[in-house]
Amino acid sequence: MSLYTSSSELKVTAAIVLVLSAVELGMRAIDDKLSLDLKHINAIPSSVAELDRQPAPHIVFLGNSLTRVSILLKVITEVWPAAPSMARIHPDDTTLLDWHYIYQRYLGQAQSHPNLIVVSFVGSQLDDNQALHLDRLGAHFAGFQFAREAFKHDVRETGDRVEFMLASVFHAMANRERVQDRVLASIPGYKELAKAINRSVRAKADKPAPQSGARSYTRLLRFLAAASACGDKVLFVAIPLPSSYKIADELRAAIRDGGANLIDMQGVEPLTGSDFPDGYHMSEEAAPRFTRSLGRVMTENKFVQAALRVGIEH
Repeated sequence: MSLYTSSSELKVTAAIVLVLSAVELGMRAIDDKLSLDLKHINAIPSSVAELDRQPAPHIVFLGNSLTRVSILLKVITEVWPAAPSMARIHPDDTTLLDWHYIYQRYLGQAQSHPNLIVVSFVGSQLDDNQALHLDRLGAHFAGFQFAREAFKHDVRETGDRVEFMLASVFHAMANRERVQDRVLASIPGYKELAKAINRSVRAKADKPAPQSGARSYTRLLRFLAAASACGDKVLFVAIPLPSSYKIADELRAAIRDGGANLIDMQGVEPLTGSDFPDGYHMSEEAAPRFTRSLGRVMTENKFVQAALRVGIEH
């Protein structure tokens, strides 16, 4: 009886392994087709390599979909004489910890370091209280290469560590939410419902933190320490939303103490609620106007000028 049971278990296990292997091969074959965002993530190494081949100084705009929509490189070149070589990295729904590992994995090890990292953010996206995205951290941003650092500082629970490692090995695990979205998108009315839920979630996430206690920025300081160790400068840009938000004094102090600089772009370019059709991202008409304003501000910023001057001298 035990031999029969053992043999059956082995067959079932072998069948599961075969199915998982087939799913994994299929996932790897359609990786770039699951979403434009995943295609962008997979293209990060080639984008960095292409920037390496361009003349110094270099600027990398790092952020999420707000960076993708709001900061247009072609428009910046229109207002910036002899503009530096530039690139954008903007995986959707990412925050400070994701950007920290993106920098470590892709930019900090680049042959020719970007002289200036421009991190665009809104609300509390630089705070320590932002939720972890274990699937993306394991698969795309930290991975095996930075698992030790992630386990020491960020991924502390056993279950979370298992999920992190599974995502780093299996594309099917890492991209399960994207597959789920593809399936659900075939249901009539799902896309509209998903957009409404996303707007609600973002509105709650971007509300100011309670004033009962000071915010913490240990992740931010780690990010700035990593950039400083590579000789790269960091500029933070606060992106406008339909409703203004306060930049905490603790955040300003952490940026200053970390040797970085901050530009608050709220109110610099007149924008109204109609310029944010989904309640979060700028419209196609508003984004070029905002980008021109940002380009002009950056050309006049002494911190930016100094960072790029070092790039030319080296």
